Amino acid sequence: MGSMGAKGGLRARFFAALLPTLSQGHAHVSEPWRRRLLGDLAGTVLEIGPGTGVNLAYLPDGVYWIGLEPNPHLHPWLETALRQRGVLGEVLLGQAEEIPLPQESVDAVVATLVLCSVEDPRRALAEILRVLKPGGRFVFLEHVAAPRGSGLRWAQDLLCPLWAFLGDGCHPNRETLALIREAGFARVEAASFALPLSLVAPHVAGVAWKE
Repeated sequence: MGSMGAKGGLRARFFAALLPTLSQGHAHVSEPWRRRLLGDLAGTVLEIGPGTGVNLAYLPDGVYWIGLEPNPHLHPWLETALRQRGVLGEVLLGQAEEIPLPQESVDAVVATLVLCSVEDPRRALAEILRVLKPGGRFVFLEHVAAPRGSGLRWAQDLLCPLWAFLGDGCHPNRETLALIREAGFARVEAASFALPLSLVAPHVAGVAWKE
């Protein structure tokens, strides 16, 4: 995998210990969006940064799930979640900027609360496009930057360095939807909304299709 294969060290272990509580909390407030985005996927589904596997609960029967998780301390959670949910699949070590899969090999790619923390979101989106089959879709649920000039955006910009350090590289002020629209997908449909999550309240959810 090269240098981008995994996230290691004490911070990765610490974040892995906190993530089950954090991800379950977010899944609860965003459940309608997750059901809508994931409920009709089919074929081979690649999930980028699946964490502890909370999205497995929303996948339909019959999919083959591949979880690409850079934090090795989360792999046992994912293996357990696969068994408990009865989902066919596998867990891979790696990062979104360097997906270890062949070109045009998956029917769908899923990212929930991931593009905020990848080191190079443009490269990650290019990789997502590469591995998607023609006509495949990228479904996303991400917290995003507040509008420029707003008090919340000022706070996001101010606290970003500390937030990123504590939150495994998460950037609260990343303009993710703009990056997705610029990535080269044939069509992007997205909705903006807010969740009761203080600094990271602004969210987008949607689908981007490959030509």
